[in-house]
Amino acid sequence: MGDRRRLYNLQSSRGDGHLVQSVSDDYDDEDLLLSGARRQPPSFNYIKVCVVAFSVVVVFFSGFFSHSLLISFGKPSSEHKIDNIGSVIDPSKIKEYHIELTKSTHLAGSQRNYELAQYIANQFHDFAFDNVELKNYSIRLPFPDEKKPNAVKLFDSSGEVQHTCRNIEVPLNDFEKNNPTTPLFNAHSKPGSVRAPYVYVNFAEIEDFKLLKENNITVKDKVVLARYGQTFRGNKVKNAADAGALAIVLFKDLLDPDRADRFPLSEFAPSSAGERGTIGTWDGDTDTPGWPSVQKSFLKADGPKLSAPIISQPITGDDAVVLLNALAKRDDFDFPENWQPGLLKNKTFGIGTGAEDGPQLEVTVNVDVRRVNITNVVGTITGYLEPDRWVILGNHRDAWTYGAIDPSSGTAAVIESARALGHFLNKGWRPRRTIKIASWDAEEWGLIGSLEWVEEKRALLKHRGVVYINTDIAEGGNCMSVDATGSPLYENITGTVLNTVNSGDFPKMELSGSGSDMYGFYCYAGVSVVNVNCASYSDVYHSLYDERNLFDIVDKDYKNLAKVSSSLAQLVVGVSEPAVIPGRVVEYGNRIQEWWDVLKPKVLQAFTRLKIDEELIHIMDDTLFELGEAANNFKSEVIDKLNSDSTLLEIRRANDKMMQFDRAFLVDEEIPGTMFYSKNILVSPSESNLYTGSGFPGLLQAVSTPTSTKKDVLLQLERIRWALNAATAVLKS
Repeated sequence: MGDRRRLYNLQSSRGDGHLVQSVSDDYDDEDLLLSGARRQPPSFNYIKVCVVAFSVVVVFFSGFFSHSLLISFGKPSSEHKIDNIGSVIDPSKIKEYHIELTKSTHLAGSQRNYELAQYIANQFHDFAFDNVELKNYSIRLPFPDEKKPNAVKLFDSSGEVQHTCRNIEVPLNDFEKNNPTTPLFNAHSKPGSVRAPYVYVNFAEIEDFKLLKENNITVKDKVVLARYGQTFRGNKVKNAADAGALAIVLFKDLLDPDRADRFPLSEFAPSSAGERGTIGTWDGDTDTPGWPSVQKSFLKADGPKLSAPIISQPITGDDAVVLLNALAKRDDFDFPENWQPGLLKNKTFGIGTGAEDGPQLEVTVNVDVRRVNITNVVGTITGYLEPDRWVILGNHRDAWTYGAIDPSSGTAAVIESARALGHFLNKGWRPRRTIKIASWDAEEWGLIGSLEWVEEKRALLKHRGVVYINTDIAEGGNCMSVDATGSPLYENITGTVLNTVNSGDFPKMELSGSGSDMYGFYCYAGVSVVNVNCASYSDVYHSLYDERNLFDIVDKDYKNLAKVSSSLAQLVVGVSEPAVIPGRVVEYGNRIQEWWDVLKPKVLQAFTRLKIDEELIHIMDDTLFELGEAANNFKSEVIDKLNSDSTLLEIRRANDKMMQFDRAFLVDEEIPGTMFYSKNILVSPSESNLYTGSGFPGLLQAVSTPTSTKKDVLLQLERIRWALNAATAVLKS
């Protein structure tokens, strides 16, 4: 272990040997490996460079032409191999990490979150990682104003205050009483104060506002009351603003309202719970879009911080009941059954008339914008044969409160996966490809930490990124199975791995949205992604009750989290070890065809409306057929013919084609209906719900918008066609 550290590990240390900070924030890992040479006398350096250069030439020619460097097909060439990494996953270690991670609130940019960054870095150091980097970025974040708390007040028709909503939940045990946490707030809310009549708008989806309008109920210049669920909270705020509302108040409804046993007796949230969270319909640092906000950045914004279009404030379910009961009943509005709040199941409730002489809400939001340092931790295990090919595993660290579920369940699972890799490192094993394991900061505020790193490493990721594996909520509440979304390229190996920990067969892998840190890798850098999470959900998410005591209910022995940790470790090894990366372009091509078949009827409708020649549909069909044919030929003529006599060059060439397949769908132009970082014309988050992904998002937006022109639709079709042609060329080249 000591020799390995002297060869690869260049971080500075305290006297006790624990990591303090990476050598440099300005060089890539391969550059760092060479930095020690600069300290040698010039004459020695000259001799050393010559010797190294001669050795590289000898190895290159002996490897690629004389076949003296042959690979063991599908297995690591290292003398020491990993037989079953899942067998060393230890639930008791996961519990140990989880307890440390959830001791107190750790908002992005806070001292506690930085201490946890150091804690994770020290774990990676103890696991014998070759390099561990703590990377800081300077970011402005909008925090609640401690001196001027946010408030929601109910006024009656005479102007008297009838109720003041709580700005933090009622603590239910000693831990919550003794460990203060963040008040209820929506990050990126517009600051200010409004007072106006209010209307209940269900989930604040576009269809909900449409239904209200059809029943002559207006929300213009009103406050709207909406419940969480169905769609991303930022979309709710945008929909309310588009409908003319002045402010929105969001409440957490009861999941499974028939249940009487709720936290702290079960994983189901009580009516006293609220939900914090960002409402930005953008991701990344809006002060530095497209480049990282490093300490030495030339541009440092100090103007107004980008915020949502209207004021937004969350409240508890108990307070929502008071506000709902104060609203007038509407006999003339026959609302659908799915408008019934679980908090008032089988009870009548009002949606409000919006009349000026009715009850009113005053919503006040104060914001304290502060510049803070956020810190990513990235640990590296350098590959012995392909150090310039990166298999990346990551999870965010910051939390709105204590983060037992979100994100510390995932963080603990990732640390244990890292320990399992370290276990085999200490036995002499080393992966074929480089493995990087990351702990991202400021994910909750809009995926900021991971996107800053992707911005900084984007050029390298396009050449070196094999796959990014993400997890977030690894235990959502009595997790009986592990699920995954992501790129169809890795659906096969993901299903194989998950079937080792689940009882049933893994279904088709759905697309990922922008709800976690895989977004920047897939949509901005074109790196294939797999997002692994628990298949169940607990509605204590983002509340005061997302704390360690919850695990005594949902996963007391941490065996469920061990399943996720095992899955992550197996995926990392399964992609970093084989000579041929386990991508499946044929299956990917088939999935693209399925997306096109689903979208085609809408495209035909738009063609009819805009009088576009349907012959273009046949051209698209032919383009997809050529892609499928190229994928099948690539499998039969390249992949299936690789064997133990294949050279490193032949293997490398095949792998590069699979790596570049997802990159072929990146475009430089803006894709309609998506966010700034969505440059993947094939798959990007849906504009209507940023939690989900959609196939052909730009075309979907064009054919679904009544005001789209013929040019709008044809432009998206043309861009998709050439992206598909590019993917075909990648496989044929």
